[in-house]
Amino acid sequence: MDTIAETIKFAGFGKKKAMAKQIQMFDDCLTDQGETLLAVCASVRGIKQLYVTDQRILLHEIKGIVSNDERSIPLASISSINISNKLVCSSIEIVSTGNKAIIDDVPAHIALEIKSGIENLKAMANTSTAPTSKVEKDMFDVADEIRELKDLLDDGILTQEEFDAKKKQLLGI
Repeated sequence: MDTIAETIKFAGFGKKKAMAKQIQMFDDCLTDQGETLLAVCASVRGIKQLYVTDQRILLHEIKGIVSNDERSIPLASISSINISNKLVCSSIEIVSTGNKAIIDDVPAHIALEIKSGIENLKAMANTSTAPTSKVEKDMFDVADEIRELKDLLDDGILTQEEFDAKKKQLLGI
């Protein structure tokens, strides 16, 4: 689901253009900073918006004509995402180390999509760091195996050709 289009759709009569303009303004600003806007949700009245980027969550609240409040939570620091349902609308609570962002009155299907999207981003971030550890571990295993093969070569159990062939295989050459 395209949460941006859905959020504009649910903005209500007379607010769709303003919501689209607000989202575009944030998207342009984030793009200039090197971030990608992935999802958006807004309260039914449009006073609070939640922006999900590839790096963080932004909670933007309109407090007056020229007064706004903005809270930023890095994806890595998010410890939980909770949704409370109230008929057709939901509240999203994003909890992180020493920080909390709450947005009320979000259409329930958009709230679920936002939660799922953030959880997927966190899972991808965790798996993108895991292979590095595995690669390092594999390199140590390969080095140990080559040392063992070298001992077998030195003991005369393997020929130089067999050692070289196995070494190339282990190193992927």
